[in-house]
Amino acid sequence: MQDYSPISCELHDYLEIACTYRYPLLVERHGAPDCEGVAIDVFGARGSEFLRLSTRDGVLDVRLDKLVAITPQHQGARFGRVVYRGH
Repeated sequence: MQDYSPISCELHDYLEIACTYRYPLLVERHGAPDCEGVAIDVFGARGSEFLRLSTRDGVLDVRLDKLVAITPQHQGARFGRVVYRGH
């Protein structure tokens, strides 16, 4: 596994909000297809941090340093698209 590069606290806060309100998200990932799921948790494991999503295919853990962007799919979301890194 590649070395983990932590994301900024400011960007981490958006993930915490998404999990608190259980927002459905469109998640753009570096090196992997986009995915959709409900944000349920942010946690650390194996020296990395992950966003846990509940998808129609089950639970998916996305490493935070692989995030390109998240976009809430909820009309009343407290934020819009958040970019974590360029493609």
